[in-house]
Amino acid sequence: MSTARTLCFTLLLLALSGLAAQATTVVVDREVAPDESINGAAFDADPGLGRAWVVVDFLERGGDEDLIHSQRLSVPGLTYDAATRTIHLQDGDRDVTCAVGKKVLWATRFRPTAECPIRVQQEAQAKAYDVAQGEKARFVVEVGTAP
Repeated sequence: MSTARTLCFTLLLLALSGLAAQATTVVVDREVAPDESINGAAFDADPGLGRAWVVVDFLERGGDEDLIHSQRLSVPGLTYDAATRTIHLQDGDRDVTCAVGKKVLWATRFRPTAECPIRVQQEAQAKAYDVAQGEKARFVVEVGTAP
């Protein structure tokens, strides 16, 4: 009985490690202010060029109003299909629909799918409150991480 339990546990760990490996990671080094944090991330594309990317928004608090700085990131394997208005992540033999576009007036807005979330986090060794103004901090962006 313990051999079967060990085998099941080993297979479960292998399956979970395979899921965790199914992500495309982009590392961003950028200068941050001490009061700057991650505000969110979204998929976007240029239908005319057929290119897709991830836009990460950074929120800077201070003064009378908050400022949002957006940074466009090229993600390897991220493509745009103009015929279906969808953004796909092609990672090896895997093809996942990341976002579905909806045209509103002259712009296309992309709604993300559950199969391809975006996770953005600041690396632990360079938290925003530890970084002096003008220093670079490292942000890790994962696209298509399985839940």
